[in-house]
Amino acid sequence: MSQLLIRVDPLIVLLASWFFVVGVVYLLNKQAVKYFIAIYWKSEGLVRYIRLFAEKLSFIPLRAYLIATLLLFLMPVFFILPIVRPDGQIQILQGFIYMLIGGTLSAVQTLIKGGQISEAATHAAGVTPIVPGVTLPWDQLPYLAVAIVVAVLSHELMHGYAALRYGIPLKSVGVFSLVYIFSGAFVEPDEESFKKAGTDAKVAVLASGVAANVVLAIAAMLLGLVGASAGLQGAVFGVQALGIQPGDRVLEMHGCGFNERVYTPDDFLIKVNTLAGMGPLLGVNKTIKCKPGDKVVLVVGRWFDKYEVVVDYSNFTTTPKIIWLYTDGSLYKGGIRAGDVIKRIEGCGVVEEIRWSGQLITSLQEIKFRCKPGDVIRVVVERNTTQIAFNITLVEREGVIFFGLGLGSLPLWGYDEGPIRRDQLYNTDFARLVFWLVVVNYGLAVLNALPIYPLDGGQLVAAVVQRKLGEKNGKALVNIVTWALAAMLIFNATLGLLGEQYRILQSIK
Repeated sequence: MSQLLIRVDPLIVLLASWFFVVGVVYLLNKQAVKYFIAIYWKSEGLVRYIRLFAEKLSFIPLRAYLIATLLLFLMPVFFILPIVRPDGQIQILQGFIYMLIGGTLSAVQTLIKGGQISEAATHAAGVTPIVPGVTLPWDQLPYLAVAIVVAVLSHELMHGYAALRYGIPLKSVGVFSLVYIFSGAFVEPDEESFKKAGTDAKVAVLASGVAANVVLAIAAMLLGLVGASAGLQGAVFGVQALGIQPGDRVLEMHGCGFNERVYTPDDFLIKVNTLAGMGPLLGVNKTIKCKPGDKVVLVVGRWFDKYEVVVDYSNFTTTPKIIWLYTDGSLYKGGIRAGDVIKRIEGCGVVEEIRWSGQLITSLQEIKFRCKPGDVIRVVVERNTTQIAFNITLVEREGVIFFGLGLGSLPLWGYDEGPIRRDQLYNTDFARLVFWLVVVNYGLAVLNALPIYPLDGGQLVAAVVQRKLGEKNGKALVNIVTWALAAMLIFNATLGLLGEQYRILQSIK
């Protein structure tokens, strides 16, 4: 029996769903629909729900709330961005404003020295506009949309909460959207009351939205940690490979003393390549003593069940073929070139027939331990079906022997070789939702906390400096800071687009 498979373009689904939403809103309130491409709906009646929320949390002391909110507001831009990984490890990034200024200066220097735009983009702050269908695959839109709704509603809810706690009335609450892409919500405080409010009240109101997003980002990461321990993450196979069926997900790997949980597709590939002996090129400080014939057990999840797949270690090895080398390294200076396949290494008591990339890395690590700069080793390569021997003098960099290998110098399983490719592996729905909750909330927090007027950060700075310097001088200072930082943002975003840094987003599965 043949089956008819119909693949619907995600763009068609997006537009169809949009017109459905617009139709429902039109039936409820015709005035809220603008030319059937935009929704702008504000209501005075919705204010009562924020008022009820504020009454429920009226027990929080205002002084404590102000201090906590201000610290959370300042954290992502001026202090740190904590990243909690699914395995429980914590990574600390510096405040975004330092990355923005430092990245801008570094990128400008690269361009002045004649560097390519793509090279300058790698030095920039990594500002990439998220545009579905352009910089982001359409299939990520549902998770992104949920994250935006949660982030924006929480942001505005806390603005409203703070305003009411400080006695500033709210006039209305509203939402807007332009074909999903430009969407948001807002609360409209009474302008006169806000202008007359004290500095503490203004700071609390302006900082509350960002603080809410920071809390949500951290909460999402902790949710991811809990979900990972419950087996809700992993590397989902999009094709049949290694005895694993499409839709099933690898949760754990065991073999050769290597026992690891798997959280994402990239995590899976890093651990597979580490198991294959490629850890040093990936920045992983682990040495695995495996050889062909040894067995690796993959624990696989299917819905609420688990099963094990036993795979021969040789399935994860790759050919020791040079893809590229640093030109100031020992191998390149000794005559080794891209395309050569390393067959044998001799030197400083090491004699090894090389059959796979991980074995080459292990042998070079042993030579680095036994030899010293200036020693000579013998390397046999296969070039165009002919074997050639090179006598290579070991050179050093920063006091240690430098062979000239870097990330991607040798084939990696899942990227260059292997039965499955990176683009055939997917995150679980849970992992995608957590990812976008973190990205959107941190992104919204960072953007709004920047001292750029009329963003929350710019208004907060204006409220403080105008009180200290007077309205005229304070406004001049805010304008200078606004234009300088806005120019940096635009410059970094442009570099990200021209340098194709958005391909990182496009690779998200």
